[in-house]
Amino acid sequence: MKIWYLMIDFILIGGISLLALMMVFLAKAKKNGNSKILILFFAGALFFLLYYYAYLHRLRILGAIAVFFGHGIGFLFGPLLVFQLRSWIFPSKKWHKTLLRELIPYFAVWALVTVPLSFSMATSHREFVRWYANHDYLINIPENIFFFFYLNKAARFLKRIQTNLHHYYSSLQKQDLTWYKHLLLGLQVIVILDTLCTIYELFFPVIPWNIGTLIAFGFVLLFSYLGYKGMFQSQILLPDYLLETLREENHQLFVGRNEVKKKSAYLEGYSQEQIEALKEKLYHILEHKKPYLNESLSLTDLAEEMNISPKKLSSLLNQHLQVSFYNLINEYRLKEVLERMFLPEFEKYTLVGLANECGFQSKATFNRIFKQKTGQSPSDYKHHFLQREITI
Repeated sequence: MKIWYLMIDFILIGGISLLALMMVFLAKAKKNGNSKILILFFAGALFFLLYYYAYLHRLRILGAIAVFFGHGIGFLFGPLLVFQLRSWIFPSKKWHKTLLRELIPYFAVWALVTVPLSFSMATSHREFVRWYANHDYLINIPENIFFFFYLNKAARFLKRIQTNLHHYYSSLQKQDLTWYKHLLLGLQVIVILDTLCTIYELFFPVIPWNIGTLIAFGFVLLFSYLGYKGMFQSQILLPDYLLETLREENHQLFVGRNEVKKKSAYLEGYSQEQIEALKEKLYHILEHKKPYLNESLSLTDLAEEMNISPKKLSSLLNQHLQVSFYNLINEYRLKEVLERMFLPEFEKYTLVGLANECGFQSKATFNRIFKQKTGQSPSDYKHHFLQREITI
């Protein structure tokens, strides 16, 4: 049992230290709305872990301080996660007031429950602590429902952002938000686990050790694996006409019919012959000029090559070709790889080197797209092709 407590102690201290370092790093970095939100996020997680450290060592005053700043963080984290995304897209002070409104449940719980609970823990007046110990589910379950709602809200908004990124960029290394998707999924798992633990304690005997320590471990693992990446994602760059889509209806998280009509309106007035002419021009440029070999090619770059506006090119791809810019360009890059793979002049190239020559920015993206289109990894595809040639 002593070894178990030492291990718990080590994990909690490690998590607290990690979060403290993140906060120091962000405090010293250039201050903006994005970094302030992250500092609040990490601070809430730090005090959450600090509470379990104080519980483990029976440190009453430290526990009271941790509760004062870290209790009810689900009501805090939910809105912060959504506005974290918004701060990357809309670097404006306009969303600050909206954030404060959505934090009203957190402030209400803090004033009505957190403050008296912290005071009761720090003094000899233990009545509120005893009451809360038997009725904590009244806060915990609504808090988890609230948090889970915002996690889903953030996930839907993230999906919209990623869709728009695919309409503008051919490579997403600098704009990659996969880590944030994993963060949301990890937090959803933690919320579900915490809810199940709360329900378990309602109907079954209380476990001698604090079952909430499992949730603390989940936070440590999640932030150790993903949390630090958010410090380096300061802004997601999108052109104005795509930002208009995300600004519509006060940043609502569902794509409505108005958006489709708006996008198709960019080619309103064009005859079918003119649209077909644009398609032919697009394919001619891709086949003969091969702009996709440029790893940083954007929708604007290709629109300039076609001598049309990015809005019109986006509408042509989305409405008339039913393909995103990202998928179109990477299909041509993959086609180029397959054409060059067995040519004598490219024999000395590694598969990754060849992919880079054809416009792919990363090995991971190349491997993923290659397997999606061919059903095999690049190395397996080449091996099977050579084996077939030898057999023949």
